[in-house]
Amino acid sequence: MRWSVEVQKSGLDPRNLGDLLNGIGYVLVKGETLNEITSPTFDACLSCDEVWTEAKRLRDVFTGPAQIDLDFTLGSVVDYSTSPPSRSGFIEAASCQIAIMGGVATIEVAPPTNLTDEQLEKWHADRLEEKYQAKLEAQRSRLEPAFLSVRASKVLELLDVDNPTGEIVYKIYELAEGHPNNRRNFQVTFGITQDQFSRFKDVVHNPTVSGDWARHGYEDVPKTSNPMTKEEAIDFVRVLAKQWLSVIRGRP
Repeated sequence: MRWSVEVQKSGLDPRNLGDLLNGIGYVLVKGETLNEITSPTFDACLSCDEVWTEAKRLRDVFTGPAQIDLDFTLGSVVDYSTSPPSRSGFIEAASCQIAIMGGVATIEVAPPTNLTDEQLEKWHADRLEEKYQAKLEAQRSRLEPAFLSVRASKVLELLDVDNPTGEIVYKIYELAEGHPNNRRNFQVTFGITQDQFSRFKDVVHNPTVSGDWARHGYEDVPKTSNPMTKEEAIDFVRVLAKQWLSVIRGRP
């Protein structure tokens, strides 16, 4: 290891932060005074400025559209090739975001009766671990695609918009599709029929169907006899986006 970057502040406990970092190729280690992040990505850098650029990209994934840890703040870049290690400080602007990631829905279950004290303690420990793993998976489902793909990061940002317009809904679809030249393969991959897509286009494009909510300003005769409703279109693209984000993180 040559380079590391200090974690000056985080809203996550060290285990949670470490598990998330491991999933995208970084490691959280205990430094002299603060926890530090290491990675082969950092060690491939030739200067502390390059390390800082990579670290900021990592920081932006946590504090950006993935909304994993809005308190995530970096400290100094540490160069371990010198003795003693040298530190280069950079000015880290405070985040102005206020959104937070939604919690994971859980169902509280009472422990079985007639357990011994030891069994009851283990039962509670197992439930806590199950809750943690569910929370971790929810975080990873946003963090990993945002880290791997700029398009995925944009999709996550748009999915968080309250009351999305037809323009936003269709943009989510376009970002996942990538390009119209890829449309046929994309729709086959995700099981989208031509009729389903036509019904979707009717509601997101045509003000005759959806009024001012639609992307276009001109009215036209709907292409289908049963266009989707706005609610159906939003549900359609949300399900599609979830499936596509899973593929981006390598979990089809």
